[in-house]
Formats: sequence, structure tokens, C-alpha cells
Amino acid sequence: MEGATFRDFRIFMDQIKDTVKKIRGTISRYKMVEAGDKVIVGVSGGPDSVCLLDVMKTLSGELNISIVAAHFNHGLRKGEDESETRLVEGIAQSMGLPFETEKASHLSRDDPSLEERAREARYAFLERVRERYGSRRIAVGHNKNDQAETVLIRLLRGTGPSGLAGINPVRDNGIIRPLIEVDRQEVIGYLDARGLSYAHDSSNTDTRYLRNRIRLELLPRMRDYQPQIIEQLCRLSNIIRDEDAYMESLASDWAGKEAEKGGKGDISVPLASLEKLPGPLRNRVIRILLKKVRGNHYPLEHDHIASVLGLLDNSQRPQSTIDLPNGMVARRRYDRLQFTLRPPKRVRSYTYNLDGPGTYYVEAIRQTLRLEEVEGDDGNILRGWSAATAYLDAGKLQYPLVIRNVKPGDRFTPLGMKGTKKVKDFFIDLKVPSEIRASIPILTCRNSIVWVCGYRIDNRFKVSPRTEKILKITISS
Repeated sequence: MEGATFRDFRIFMDQIKDTVKKIRGTISRYKMVEAGDKVIVGVSGGPDSVCLLDVMKTLSGELNISIVAAHFNHGLRKGEDESETRLVEGIAQSMGLPFETEKASHLSRDDPSLEERAREARYAFLERVRERYGSRRIAVGHNKNDQAETVLIRLLRGTGPSGLAGINPVRDNGIIRPLIEVDRQEVIGYLDARGLSYAHDSSNTDTRYLRNRIRLELLPRMRDYQPQIIEQLCRLSNIIRDEDAYMESLASDWAGKEAEKGGKGDISVPLASLEKLPGPLRNRVIRILLKKVRGNHYPLEHDHIASVLGLLDNSQRPQSTIDLPNGMVARRRYDRLQFTLRPPKRVRSYTYNLDGPGTYYVEAIRQTLRLEEVEGDDGNILRGWSAATAYLDAGKLQYPLVIRNVKPGDRFTPLGMKGTKKVKDFFIDLKVPSEIRASIPILTCRNSIVWVCGYRIDNRFKVSPRTEKILKITISS
């Protein structure tokens, strides 16, 4: 603010107060935090995340919360990524905040699903930091413009009311978005008024990505027709979100009253009662019942729901069955509609020795493990797990490693924890269906669990700055 006049100073102060007030109101309205919370703030180094970190630090005393700055280096932009890491670390240090960072090694610009892979890796890192600090909340910097862009993306790709509800300010998994009612221009104005530095991500101008094309090409054209298009799209998402939540509560209440659980984890409802529901409510009830049986979210297309509804009209065949994704089955049994899981294929007990780096095919589970030793990189490699790859400190391992079934009483120390945890309890916490647990391979070393494959490595074998050699293990079908 060098050379600023007193009037300029007043404008800057008003800008800061207005932005903080708006974000404070959003946090309060959506009950994003509680006194005593430790909040992990995801900070990329871009304007939104720097603004978020600064405002959360400003409000931390008033809200009685503590802040941890967490930065994930995607490793996709040589030099630029490292510069952002240094910037965020410097900002965190200047605020006196704990700073956590990791660098990915498994992302590639040639991956057609790069955006999704990068997002998964980033959130997996934030979850590890949250677990390490025992935190309830992760704050990320989505703003009002992101909300409008998301509504358009989902509209273009095809979606229903839940999709048009856009980005939820608070998700069930503890993700909060305090900037969701602040637009991008306000963010930049706040940073300028505070004199805060931020990074410019060169990939934001890459029009290969749909979001960038919408931001740079579509929205400017739409402003010619409606100058308040961002505001209108966000208003639409807010209206639909409220109505969507109301419809969801009606469907949940109906399912709570009418659904009956069977002895094998199945759920059934009376056909006569289900048929009386309005069509949109009936669709939601079916989704809720499937979620209750499966224990987690999984994608269901409109055609799948239509197939289930077809069982209601099949009066000529009072006993009918259809298969659905992820092992789900819907059955009509005379006057009831039943949802259940297909019986799991029995997995025999198995033990395979892995004598060193190389490729191994595990016949019992029909999966392949590839072990590769690579040089350490001061800990700046992806520490932990991804869906199919683990990075381990090779110096803490001794061959042969052993791959086997899970056993009763198995315990390990999940990455980020200090004490041990039963594998069974770990599966329960993640809502891993009981019928697939026996097929999840366990990697061990000298009778200690090293990796619950596809889920979490043991904290004792993680890569650290002192690691000299890394064992990379990939599992695939």
C-alpha cells in the first residue's frame, strides 16, 4: 500500500472488514466450526487459499480454533510447484502456524483423468494431515465463482437436482468452504488491501480443462446476456440445495418407518406403500435403501433406478431379480421389494512370499503386485498410499515380504496415528462392506502389517526425509 492516501487506507480497511464479516457470517450460518476445533486449511498458494488462510487465522481467536496450513505439491509444473511450496511455507511461518506438505510422484500430465487423479491425491493428503492432528475439519478455498462454474459443468454433463445444488458449504466428511459466498473479485481486493502475496497458477489458462473453458470462454459470453450470471447461478444452487435437502429428509423419514432389515443385511419395503409415493420421492427412497445396504455411496445411473422401478410394474412375475453395480441385487418377492448384496465369492486362505523387487501374480485374488526400488528424495515423494500404490521406506523392510488374507486380531498403525488399531475396526470406520474384507490383501514384513492394500500403509514404514531408498508397490487386477 506504498503511496496510498488516507482515503485509500479507509477503502482498504473497509474491504478487509467487509470480507471478514461475510466469511464470519458464512461460518456461523452453516455451523462450520465449533470452539476448540483444529482446522486443517488446504493452501495451494493461489489467491483463494491464501485469503482463506489469512481470514481463518484472523478469526481463530474469536472462534477459539487453531489452524494448520497444509500444502500439496502435485509435481506437475517444474519450478512453479516448488516456488508455491516455498511461498506457502513462508506465509505459514509468518503467521506462526504449523505447516505440512507432501509432493506427489504418481501424477502425469498425459493422464486423461489428470484433474480427478490430482484431486484424489490432494484430498488423500489432507485426510492424512487431519488424522495426524486429530482434526474434525478441513477448510478449502472454493469461492462463489467456483460454485457457478460447478453448476454449469454439471448441467453440461447431465445431472439431476442434487448435482445442480452445486458445491456443499459443509460436507458430511468434515470438508468446509468458508469462502463459498465470496466472489473472486472480492478475494483479490482483500489480498491487495492486506498486501498479501499469492501465486498465479499457469494451468488455470489451459483450455484443455472444461472448468477453464467455462471460466475463460463460456461465462464471459453469458455475461453479455446476464451481467449477474454468477449471482444467479449461485442463487439457483442455494434454492435447489434447500429443496434437495427437504426431499432427502422426506425420503429418509419414509425409509426409516417402512424399511425392514433382514437377518443377512438385506432391506425390504412394502410394494403397496412404495407405489403410493410420488415418482421423485420414490427414486430417492430407492437410492437411500441401496446406500443403507451397501454402506457407502456409489454411482447409480438413471437407468439403474428405472430398472428397479420396473420391478414394481411386473405384476405378471411376482418374483423377479435384477443385478445392479457393485454387487447389489434388487428382488421383487410378491408384496415386498428387497435390496441385498450378492453372496461374496469365497476367498481361500493364501500366503505368498515376495522375495524382492519384481512382478508377482497372486492367483487366489487374481491380482498382480509390482515391487520397484527407487532412490529417496528427501521425503518429497508421495508419503502414504493411493488407491493402488504404496511408497515405503525400503530400509525398514526385510525380504521376503508376505502377502496374505486378513486374520482375526490383525492390528496395525494406520498412517498418521501413534497407537495400533484392529484392522477390523479400521474397515468398520471406513465402512468397507464385510463381504469384501476377506479379499483385501495384507502385506506384511516379519509378521508386522506394512500395507492394507488399497487403503492405508502402516505409519512405521512411511517414507521420511531420512529415507535413502523407497520401495514402490503397485497392485492391479
